[in-house]
Amino acid sequence: MAFLDFRSRLFLITLRDLPEDFSERFASALAGGDIGCLLLDGDQSDERAFQDMAAPYVQTAQSANVAVLVADDSRLADRLDADGVHLTDPKELDEDGQAKLADRGMIVGIGGINTRHLALQVGEREPDYLFFGRTDRDATEETHPKTVTLATWWAQMMKIPCVALSGTSDEAFTALAEAGVEFLAVREQIWTAEDPGAEVARLNTILDAIAHKRAEAAA
Repeated sequence: MAFLDFRSRLFLITLRDLPEDFSERFASALAGGDIGCLLLDGDQSDERAFQDMAAPYVQTAQSANVAVLVADDSRLADRLDADGVHLTDPKELDEDGQAKLADRGMIVGIGGINTRHLALQVGEREPDYLFFGRTDRDATEETHPKTVTLATWWAQMMKIPCVALSGTSDEAFTALAEAGVEFLAVREQIWTAEDPGAEVARLNTILDAIAHKRAEAAA
């Protein structure tokens, strides 16, 4: 199997409260290297304000070949011409609704999964990915133990890709990649870095090294 068959990718989540210099930080992050996906996660109580804020980032990310998802609102994702929607609760959309979005070519990812049983139920719906971890929790250095357990089990047993919300430490990030998790969700470690682009590049270097080791072990 090729090196890329073993390589995890970054799944970048925006901060809910964007700093004043976010535009510069965003441009820096995109210039830093490979990012598989961007999740726009913010206050949508004022849909027009959120749409006006998000539109430039959608266009810029897509121009850099980064898929863009909007949290929980498929209509808003549609108006923004985003690539799909990320559901933080599996109950937010039934199978028919999911199928309609898929028929329109939209990515559908599902989170809010806290047991193996629920993961298997969600997996039967064949979303584009399952998300393990809670984006509404404050960042911690270590990945939440339940996230590690579920993501590792899923990545090693199932074909549908999974995303795991990583702790901010290099050790936590590395452990998820070594377990074969397809996408590592990162947030604070990028946006609060002095140089977001350099941090994206550094994390990608870690992912490259792990992928090479896994490919060599499988040869």
